Amino acid sequence: MATITIFEIDVDPLSSADVVVLAAYTVDIVDNDDFLQDPDADSGLQLDVSAVPGFLGNSTNFQTFEIYNGDVGGAPVTFTLLQFSDPQYIVVTSGDVSVGDTIENTNNTIVTAPPSEYDTLPSFVCFTAGSLIRTPVGLRAIETLRPGDPVAVAGGGSRPVRWIGRRHLSAAELARNRRFCPVRIRAGAFGEGCPHRDLLLSPQHRIAITSPLLELYFCDPMVLAPAKGLVNGDTIAPVSPAKGVEYVHLLFDRHELVNVEGLWSESFFPGDCAMGAMAAETRRELFGLFPELRTDEDSYGDTVLPVLKPYELRVLRSGLDVPHETRFALAG
Repeated sequence: MATITIFEIDVDPLSSADVVVLAAYTVDIVDNDDFLQDPDADSGLQLDVSAVPGFLGNSTNFQTFEIYNGDVGGAPVTFTLLQFSDPQYIVVTSGDVSVGDTIENTNNTIVTAPPSEYDTLPSFVCFTAGSLIRTPVGLRAIETLRPGDPVAVAGGGSRPVRWIGRRHLSAAELARNRRFCPVRIRAGAFGEGCPHRDLLLSPQHRIAITSPLLELYFCDPMVLAPAKGLVNGDTIAPVSPAKGVEYVHLLFDRHELVNVEGLWSESFFPGDCAMGAMAAETRRELFGLFPELRTDEDSYGDTVLPVLKPYELRVLRSGLDVPHETRFALAG
């Protein structure tokens, strides 16, 4: 079941410029539509808040539903206020927040929050350290790559890596924010050698999939699907590594498919949600390489394949497969 994190803060952000994040609670999304909103479109429950201390009423609607801006250590954050007193609760809609953080410079203005699509709430879209990626000179651990190194891409040839981002999350951070836990795709989950070894990906990271039903339902023979939408509780399931996890972003001049552990998976795509989850310093680094992104989020181009959302994958459960390495010409 999909989850979301509700954070407790120490004060109503309408009356204070700085709020402290006191606690985090992972709750199940029980909504029958794709949006967190107030009130719910069909007056149904949206979140299972039964285990959240002091939550007033239920999730059909909320004590308030206002959006605020602020920053954590200079990195922008936006959040939606779900309850303004006894205690105060929020959902983060962009940026990165952890228990103990202070969200500073909140705007102290009542602005009704628009509906938030669950699938767009911030997360990490990246590989994990230790994964082996195909290059023109053979397999390399992804964390050993440097900007300028060539990586084999779908369609033949190779492309130089333009930018690499890394972030380590400790076991304690994963325990507080379970939505950041990686998804493990076990060796052979899609047949022999697919993947070659167990592969860990961030929940939002997308891999290429095929299915006989794809053309029937979506008019495409191959699409990108997020790892969290492929979870089956057996060969594909979330894990919480005892030593934490190091996430690694790879960015090219355009969105690419790269081969990691025998699966074709996307490179980093600097869309609005991914950029919103980054620290200000990281965004400045990317703007230095791609200055047009500062004013035009669409300037990077389209994703290499159409993208399916988790709920769209439900109709394909029985026939999911992945394109095997021979489907594409490979460099080297």
